[in-house]
Amino acid sequence: MIIATAGHVDHGKTKLLHALTGINADRLPEEQQRGLTIDLGYAFMAYHSPKSNQQQRLGFIDVPGHEKFLSNMLAGVGTAHHAMLIVAGDEGMMPQSYEHLTILRLLAMDSLTVVITKSDLTSVAQQQQLEATLSQLLFQYGFTQATIFHCSAHTNDGIDALKQHLIELADNEQQHDNTLNFKLAIDRAFHVKGSGLVVTGTALNGQINVGDSLCLVSHSSLKKGHCQPNIVRVKSIHAQGQATESATANQRVALNISGDIDKASLNRGDWLLHTAPTTMIKRITVKLTANHLIKHWQNIQVFHAATHTTGRIALLEDKQLALGETALAEITLDTPLCLTEQDRLLLRDPAQKINLGSAIVIDLLPPNRGKRNSQRLEYLNQRANLNALSDIIEFKLQHAPQSRQQLLEQHQCHTEVISQLLASNTTIEQYGDYLCYDSYQQALQQHIIATLEQYHQQAQDTLGVGKDRLYRMTALNQPQVIFNAMINQLLNQQLLANTRGWLHLAAHQLQLTQPELQCWHQIEQLMTTDPQPWWIRDLASEIGEDEESLRKLGYKLAQLSYVAAIVKDRYVSHQYLVQMATEIRQHTAQHQKLETAEFRNISQLGRKVAIQLLEYFDKIGFTKRKFNYRELKDQDLLQD
Repeated sequence: MIIATAGHVDHGKTKLLHALTGINADRLPEEQQRGLTIDLGYAFMAYHSPKSNQQQRLGFIDVPGHEKFLSNMLAGVGTAHHAMLIVAGDEGMMPQSYEHLTILRLLAMDSLTVVITKSDLTSVAQQQQLEATLSQLLFQYGFTQATIFHCSAHTNDGIDALKQHLIELADNEQQHDNTLNFKLAIDRAFHVKGSGLVVTGTALNGQINVGDSLCLVSHSSLKKGHCQPNIVRVKSIHAQGQATESATANQRVALNISGDIDKASLNRGDWLLHTAPTTMIKRITVKLTANHLIKHWQNIQVFHAATHTTGRIALLEDKQLALGETALAEITLDTPLCLTEQDRLLLRDPAQKINLGSAIVIDLLPPNRGKRNSQRLEYLNQRANLNALSDIIEFKLQHAPQSRQQLLEQHQCHTEVISQLLASNTTIEQYGDYLCYDSYQQALQQHIIATLEQYHQQAQDTLGVGKDRLYRMTALNQPQVIFNAMINQLLNQQLLANTRGWLHLAAHQLQLTQPELQCWHQIEQLMTTDPQPWWIRDLASEIGEDEESLRKLGYKLAQLSYVAAIVKDRYVSHQYLVQMATEIRQHTAQHQKLETAEFRNISQLGRKVAIQLLEYFDKIGFTKRKFNYRELKDQDLLQD
């Protein structure tokens, strides 16, 4: 268990820890010379646990009380679940006492212990009066279960009672979620002679063992746009100040690590994780609780665990948020952070230097558009009310397919969580990396069929569409692996048909009459002899048919995919298209792109008709125009 201190400067935090542990947490020479805590300090108290009947160690993080070092204070309390507010009996609550108490409330500490120090300098009446004042103040701040002690680090008065309380607190601490992977916020890095690089921090989740590998996520790399983590191996572990083979959540941990990394590249706030993020997180959706008036698009500081950055906040439901109100908001970060859903953030105003409020992360990948539409807001409000990991994952799946890898990254959970969900809920299917409900699959299949029905009514001169174009028409921004699986299911059910690469409804079939078939044979012979785009009027003249009758036949032949109209009344045979597509595939395989002039040389066509043919390839989704050249888009189209 870890307890962070809080309180005004010179109220005796460091001396109290020395009385409890025998350790001076002021480790820097400057701190010892000035008698002032500047950076984070650490101390451990050994005790015998009545509950487990074993020797245990309680860890403390000593934070600076001076307002100039508030960022260091936030780095200390940002990784703790329990806090100890120290108030000097001879001075009472001071400015930083109030600010630290506000921060502890916004960070929603699991427990708060209040210690009135310097009891040897105050009378019993003064102590009772201060305790009554603090009790009322704590109630106003929402700390209804806080316990108050009177102590003197000078005379050791009340130290034993405080120790006993802390031991009981540690023994009764709630067990942390064992479905989560190891996650450590680094606050120090140094070299140990003969051992190498050592990093220390508070383990927030999970368990780590000697010999395990972890991903090191550096914020300096994230700032440069690099998301690729370094892999390090754990050579040895110290937990709560003692050598051990493993460490668990809510312990002070020192890890001796090896890998392609050096101390100079590490900073406070970097992370050691089991599952490294693959996406840069610069925009998040949160559930916000205001401690001061918050305005839309206000500049803010965002404090997370042992690090912080700046950004702007966009309110999604109103233009401003008053004290005590909660609302949905989106935060745009100036530099990326390594975040997990359900992480708690502290928000401050960098200009006025006040605590604006706190926020809980509920979406790490918000959409670019539609963030304020009613459906999105309803979804976010429902999501904000969920806390259990299994409930959150099932809720997300009920609304859209989810990437298994992204779920592991966003929640830093074990793979067994997903496996157990699939085993217990047979209505969830997995396609590649994606999970989705049966209801989503059925809705997607119905949408594909309805889209093709509408397409057949509107485009009567074509047989169907290519798979890539149908994906863009029906499932754009949805997982393509699920779309492909649904197409295969519809083909197997004979609801869809694939004719020479064109997807269409199975009922959408045409047959040529005997006279039409004879006419087609004449056209086919002409197009084989002279393989180039033909105008209807030229075909009608060559075979001696009425132009209007031949135009109607052309529509039918195009529906059967025997020919294709590259522009109105100008046709090529399917075999000619396949030949040109093959030439384009071969050219792009070698040169990665196709210039118009290069296609003219390949096709031996004039510029105007060559452009018409290229634009037809763009239209059906075989190629895609970029600037003055084309790239291959759907190479599965127009195969022999």
